[in-house]
Amino acid sequence: MALKRDPQLDKEAQAWIESVIGEKFPNCPYEDALRDGTILCKLMNKLQPNSIPKYYTEGGGFRSRENISLF
Repeated sequence: MALKRDPQLDKEAQAWIESVIGEKFPNCPYEDALRDGTILCKLMNKLQPNSIPKYYTEGGGFRSRENISLF
């Protein structure tokens, strides 16, 4: 059984992440913005400075998975 997400909670989470990292999400669905892990790595570095010293902003699926594992 697939769980339904609450769109309001998605908006609140997005607003919180944007306020922490100091930048807006790209103009795409919430889950797509998080998919490559870049925003998550930026978030982690704001919460715990230098916890992810290097992450990838380009490179496709392999690099995205690497970013997620770094997070």
